[in-house]
Amino acid sequence: MSQKTSVAVLNESTVNDFVQDSDAFEKCVDEQFKMFDSKGIGAVSRADIRRGYGRLMALEYEKQSEEEINSLNDSIFERFDEERNGTLSREQFRRFMKELMLAMARSFGDVPVQVALEHDSMLMKAVEHELSRG
Repeated sequence: MSQKTSVAVLNESTVNDFVQDSDAFEKCVDEQFKMFDSKGIGAVSRADIRRGYGRLMALEYEKQSEEEINSLNDSIFERFDEERNGTLSREQFRRFMKELMLAMARSFGDVPVQVALEHDSMLMKAVEHELSRG
């Protein structure tokens, strides 16, 4: 793993508050989109998403089988790739990120959870957002 990682503590409100701060959230999503858009074409491919899972979720995704990752990728593109062209536009990626973050928030619940995160991951951005709010 080439990315720096840290252990952070978060819960549902950490993520929900970040998503609800639309300026901060959209700025981070746009930064992620630029990182994922490896070819600079204004769209994110299946391969781009696959390479960037660590920036989206906790590091536990690495424990998933190839079949599980392929199934997750298929689900993402079935739900958000409206043109069925194998890519997500910036707006489609934004909707995907919002839905993903809110789903992860629900899975955390109110109890603080300790997770290993890549420094540039969306969950780490949520933690940093919470810390900046005091």
